[in-house]
Amino acid sequence: MVLLRTLVLLLALVVSDLHSLPWFINVSESQGPGTILQSFSFNCSSHTPTLELLHVQPPTTFFNPPSLTRWQGIYVGKMTLSSSARLDALTVNHYELQLRFTCGNHVMEGPLSVDVQRDPGHIQCAGRFASPAGEIIQVPETVKPGARLYTLLLPGQGAQVSPAHGVVGGRMEGGRCGDQ
Repeated sequence: MVLLRTLVLLLALVVSDLHSLPWFINVSESQGPGTILQSFSFNCSSHTPTLELLHVQPPTTFFNPPSLTRWQGIYVGKMTLSSSARLDALTVNHYELQLRFTCGNHVMEGPLSVDVQRDPGHIQCAGRFASPAGEIIQVPETVKPGARLYTLLLPGQGAQVSPAHGVVGGRMEGGRCGDQ
């Protein structure tokens, strides 16, 4: 099976003619917007070339359209993460990008595989949670399902009320919330 995959990859290299395009990129999920994923060069002396991102599988807006600049007679393309990029290897750990380079009548297409690697030291917030009272708290992705989020104390009554959606892991002290 590995031999077959290698042969298919070599055939794709010959057929597509994208010699300078890296086929596989490993990126840490801690990489944020603006990160340069890969740079690659192209020759195109008689025309003004274009470099396009045709599609991404699974669909996402995490990747900017590639840039293409001329430097010392060659064109350098760059793939970067967009401002919406929030990589999470537990959600999606592989993206397949289809790129097209055009120089006059010469068109080259090829896939670029992006593997997202888990970064155990990187903590991401899973999104905002609004309590029934309207406060908004950030919940890190490391919080396990069913964990206590907050406890609501009613002033003067000393009674604790736990909303049906979850409980806050803080307590009221002098009119402000403190962490447990």
